Amino acid sequence: MKLIRPLGSALLMCVAIVLTGCGGNGVEGLYNATTADGVKIGMKRYRPTPNHSYRSGMPILLANGITLNNNQWDVYSPSWLNSYHYELPSDAPAWARNDPTIRNDNLKYFSMAHYLYLRGYDVWMMNYRGVGRDDYASENGHGNTDLDVWCALDFPAAVDKVRSVTGKKPVIGGHSTGGLCAYLYLQGITMDANVVRAGEYLPHVTSSAALAAQRNANVSGFMGVDPAGSPILAYEWLIDNALIFDILALEVQIDLDAVMPWVMSLFPPAITSGAIDLVFVTIGNLADAFPSYLPHWADLFGALDFWSVENMDPYVEDFTGRIAFSSFYLGGIAQYADWGINGEFREHWQNGQENRNLVVPPARTPGDGYYYFNDYMSRMTVPAFSVFSASSGLVDTATMVDTIYNGKTYNSKDAWIEVPNSGHVDVVNGNGAPTISFPAIANWLDTL
Repeated sequence: MKLIRPLGSALLMCVAIVLTGCGGNGVEGLYNATTADGVKIGMKRYRPTPNHSYRSGMPILLANGITLNNNQWDVYSPSWLNSYHYELPSDAPAWARNDPTIRNDNLKYFSMAHYLYLRGYDVWMMNYRGVGRDDYASENGHGNTDLDVWCALDFPAAVDKVRSVTGKKPVIGGHSTGGLCAYLYLQGITMDANVVRAGEYLPHVTSSAALAAQRNANVSGFMGVDPAGSPILAYEWLIDNALIFDILALEVQIDLDAVMPWVMSLFPPAITSGAIDLVFVTIGNLADAFPSYLPHWADLFGALDFWSVENMDPYVEDFTGRIAFSSFYLGGIAQYADWGINGEFREHWQNGQENRNLVVPPARTPGDGYYYFNDYMSRMTVPAFSVFSASSGLVDTATMVDTIYNGKTYNSKDAWIEVPNSGHVDVVNGNGAPTISFPAIANWLDTL
């Protein structure tokens, strides 16, 4: 009996965890995955309330864009901020008007996680290392973290967690950097976890055809929302110098998760959304007014035109700034700068012990030892679907269609759409998302 009681208690505890989905200290939907280098990352499995069951349908793993956390997938009215009084538009579709969760909180209308849940999908949302709020925050790792670490170590750990819990092959993807990590995962990229753990420098990215084939066989498809790659820049003349790249290559985490809650608590939603509107409406107007006869490199505002605030409800703008903006590492920003300036889609130029003190990213030369992502896109064989924004700020549709869809191995279910009047930020949960993006994604998922 002394053995039976402890075993019985342990069994009851395990059953309770399974039934409640509380993966850590009773936190709703919290799961943790541990990366190959020992960093614990936070994940949330979605359901509207603890009284709801998790869906038994196909799992969907969503990874966020850089400077954002997993809250971007689930817009809601914060209970501690009672000034959110969004009302559904009069022509809102029946699925929204008839849903009890949305009737209780109309802002849930813009939640992709909730929409996919309503369509029967098992939605998982991850945070990279150094990213996330409250109980869903991931551990930080080292300050030299870059996009390669997020994609080669954090993303595979999240995929493995979803597969181990559900026993099913997920669809993987995300917004911007989240989409990038998903299709690089399907290339079979990895990094030496022991070197990353030591923190002295970052090793080169490597990949193998065998690992790529295994990963493609273990997932059902790829879904990207404005998936990132080489951006079109217009301000190369401002940053293409040793001083700027030396700053960008600093091993620093910008901890917005510590700063934003305090800053945003000082202002009501009307002020924060108004300030966002002022900035990005001005940028958009200046970008539209840029003379076509001037050279591309002079169009600074065109490169910054990545948030079409006219396409986003003010409360969702405030939610994005107040709750979804999140921490990042300068190393990731440095990589995007390198790709845009040099036109080479590759690992961080300081990867490898021989490059650890290299300040300015070099041009591509034969046998330079760098891993170039474009060279291995054909290893991606699963069906792919993407939702692109109309603006070319940060992500250009033509560039990324060429990178992904002309680069991957063709699948008859490959498809993509572009959402009119949208920008890179608002394409996830802007005004057109519930009627254009969400149904298009779910309809494609249904074909799998």
